[in-house]
Amino acid sequence: MIIDAHCHILPPDFARRHDELYRRDATYAALFPSAGARMADAETLLRQMDAAGIDRAVIMGFGWTDRLVAAEANDYLLQAASAHPDRLTALASVNPAWGEPAIEEAVRCFDAGADGIGELHADSQGFDLGSAEIMAPLMAALRRRDLVLVVHASEPVGRQYPGKGTSTPERLTQLAANFPENRIVFAHLGGGLPFYAAMPEVAETLGNVWYDTAALPFLYRPAAVAAASITAGHDCILFGSDYPLLNHRRVADHIRDAGLDGDQLDAIMGGNAATLFPVRAPSMQTLPDYLRPGLDIVLIGLNPSAYSMRAGHYFANPRNRFWSAVSAANLVGRAVGPEDDAVLMEAGIGFTDVVKRPTPQASGLSAADYRRDAPLLREKLLAHAPAVACFHGLTAYRAYLRYAEGISKPGAIPLGRQDVTIGSSRVFVLPNPSPANARFSLGDLTEWYVKLNKWRAELNP
Repeated sequence: MIIDAHCHILPPDFARRHDELYRRDATYAALFPSAGARMADAETLLRQMDAAGIDRAVIMGFGWTDRLVAAEANDYLLQAASAHPDRLTALASVNPAWGEPAIEEAVRCFDAGADGIGELHADSQGFDLGSAEIMAPLMAALRRRDLVLVVHASEPVGRQYPGKGTSTPERLTQLAANFPENRIVFAHLGGGLPFYAAMPEVAETLGNVWYDTAALPFLYRPAAVAAASITAGHDCILFGSDYPLLNHRRVADHIRDAGLDGDQLDAIMGGNAATLFPVRAPSMQTLPDYLRPGLDIVLIGLNPSAYSMRAGHYFANPRNRFWSAVSAANLVGRAVGPEDDAVLMEAGIGFTDVVKRPTPQASGLSAADYRRDAPLLREKLLAHAPAVACFHGLTAYRAYLRYAEGISKPGAIPLGRQDVTIGSSRVFVLPNPSPANARFSLGDLTEWYVKLNKWRAELNP
């Protein structure tokens, strides 16, 4: 299998919007100083892949500086990968200098199927790649999901070209040293960094680093691939073309001219990338999260029931008393039912779960389900920062505390307001409205939603 680990595609209308994008985005201006620059969309890439015998490609944008430009490009990448999951793997673009909005956009893209972040351009994006403080939030978000970061790298000597920049080996080494548990790909053969891996102390720092061959014929003779295979190891080199700057075949032929043996060549041309960017399993069928920044309340269940999953709505079982209690408590100012779950975001109310895997009964959940999903719930709450994170049932809240916060013995937990926060979000615990929870009548449940609504009003005077 041949995998091109470094391709760029852009929304088709970007080429027609040169003047606008040049003014809005510093990275665009640096990389595309003139109208008519070479760009490609997903369909063009797929045709070129077929012509060159490329099985899969990792697609990415650039290190955008404008948030709306980044979101637009990210959405296009995600749509392309979703339409061609066996051919395309998408990375999203954010700017660490944005702070919290960068994490919000990264998490949004991860939830939609992005396999990492790339390509960062520290110079045009205006941040210090070696700053642990600036990079820590993004690296933590990647690390929680074991996703990959791709970074533009530059040679400290040699030819000049648009976007070359100052992300040279010493700064790249600092990034790797700051975050040894993160998987990082340094583009363009790492600006020559793999040659320094002959130094034992450098090799130790670069234990979780890969290098791609993007734009290689512009930068090095083929012997550079052979040399990097000796100093850093052929198992950390990825074939990448930098398409559409260069076509796949030209870079592939350049690598083949390095004189590597068959096993080494197979690893570089696809085997290494297949390990780093595995084909995603089919998406789990579950209820969508209804989340966005600025919500008053996010209602958190333990997990979707099989009934709700089939119906496509939260608390869809007619025996569940959630919608009756919410309507009686006047939580949204009118009577509501399962079909209203998505539109309640307009009233400041969202939905998610501790575990996203549907089961007929909660007893069907495993510890692996909690370990996988509870930390992701915490990440979602930190990213979207609702005023109140409201758990349905003590079981759901205890599971969150144990698997997301590491609190296995929280002691007695009362219903209602909690004396803790998740980021900036207050915490409220409601009785579980399931029909199995006979301890609480519909009237009891209604009173708890009334209390939640009163607290909501206090927090939003």
